[in-house]
Amino acid sequence: MLFTVNDTSAFSDGVEDVLRRAGARLVPWEAVREKEVTYDLVLSASENIDFHDVSKHTVVLPHGLGFNKFVPDSNGDGMRLAGLPPESVLQAGDATVVLSHPEQRHQLKAVSPASEHHTEVVGDPTLARLLSSQGLRDRYREAFGATGRTLVVLASTWRPDSLLGRWHALPSQLLAELPVDRYQVCVVVHPNVWSFYGRAQIEWWFSSALEAGLVLLPPDSGWQAALVAADQVIIDHGSLGLFAAALDKPLLHAGASAEIVAGTPPDRLLRETVELDRNASLRDQLDRCRDAHRSGRFRSITDRVFAHTSEADTNLRNLIYRKLDLETPSDSLTAQRFPLPEPELRRITSYVVHTVPITNAELRLTRFPAAVLPECPGEETHVVADETERDLKILERAAVVFRDGPLSMPEARHWAASTLMAYPGARVAIAATENGGLAAVRGGGFVEAVMASGHQLSLAASAIYCCLLSGALDDRRILVRAGRVSARITLTVRNPEAGVADL
Repeated sequence: MLFTVNDTSAFSDGVEDVLRRAGARLVPWEAVREKEVTYDLVLSASENIDFHDVSKHTVVLPHGLGFNKFVPDSNGDGMRLAGLPPESVLQAGDATVVLSHPEQRHQLKAVSPASEHHTEVVGDPTLARLLSSQGLRDRYREAFGATGRTLVVLASTWRPDSLLGRWHALPSQLLAELPVDRYQVCVVVHPNVWSFYGRAQIEWWFSSALEAGLVLLPPDSGWQAALVAADQVIIDHGSLGLFAAALDKPLLHAGASAEIVAGTPPDRLLRETVELDRNASLRDQLDRCRDAHRSGRFRSITDRVFAHTSEADTNLRNLIYRKLDLETPSDSLTAQRFPLPEPELRRITSYVVHTVPITNAELRLTRFPAAVLPECPGEETHVVADETERDLKILERAAVVFRDGPLSMPEARHWAASTLMAYPGARVAIAATENGGLAAVRGGGFVEAVMASGHQLSLAASAIYCCLLSGALDDRRILVRAGRVSARITLTVRNPEAGVADL
């Protein structure tokens, strides 16, 4: 197998890098055009290649799911049906178009009579792999940091009518409305966007959301695991919506598109799902969507897209062998599961926390990432920030500053006292110790917090602050809950009469 890239597309940037990382042997397209390469069959991931440059039959693999939208024609000013090779190529019999469902054969014949004898229904190998991967769902969720949380996946195609083209601030708005201990947000962006704008530009767009814990998947991996792991998906008219529907996920959508072909499965899918209202509570809409979802709701739509799914790999393999004029193997193939994703998960370093009273020795906290939530109008809140927080404005308005990484008790005492001196707006500073943490309280000496794990330090910080604010900072045991995370914390007050000058 040899690989080449017909790089006349505006979206070909980065493709060669992906192939090289995969260990593929690359040859330049110029060598193909000049007939310097010997080969027997062409497999193309796109119908938009220079077919006149290739000298052998081309199998056009599925690009998306079916022929459902119009895209700009690179050879002119008009629009063309996505996925369909040029009429002249089909008339000459130079290509075979791979389909996932027999209905697509009839659809193509209506717009391109030349396609009638040049298609092959094999099924969809990607769906076969998605279904085979469902046994790894818990492992995928663990990789996305979603264990014990509701995973919301945003799936955006490209162009202005896409989810992010319409609503680029949606990831940040979701993170600002969804309690961080109950929800995780993941975004899948179409590879064309990555190719056209570049990684740096996209990460600049989402910089605040990334600091707030957003999972932004790379263009070449991870989206399959995200769909399997998702509790619900927000879609547009792209193919990932149909995959999510086939996986029976609760769906919301971000708006219809003029690009979509009327009457096609994506068109019907958008008509049968609820559009997300940007003027209403996002959390309420997400929760209602999950509650209202019924298994099999989208089956009548996906049954028009996917056929022969369990045989898709074998069917495609056999088609390739026939085109190579080789004996078709007699065995069948098993769909391979998708590998565990390796997303970049940035650690959240500051929270806006609802300040609430302690009831029956229990404190229930609701937290949001401070990077996307400057304030909560009408709510009594406090900011808890790690000393490594990069946004100095957040750190300077923090009521509580904490330091991960255990220190000895004398070191923790010195750090906590020094931090209160350095940040006049802070009322509590707490450093991790071997058994939990040691906090300095402005005007109230020190408080030792004993707990099971240092990872719960930010919870202990809020517990001390809430006790301080309610006038109940004394020796006590508290059960702190944040979403499904809980921590039993024992507080012991040391030299309570000390003031900040004494510290």
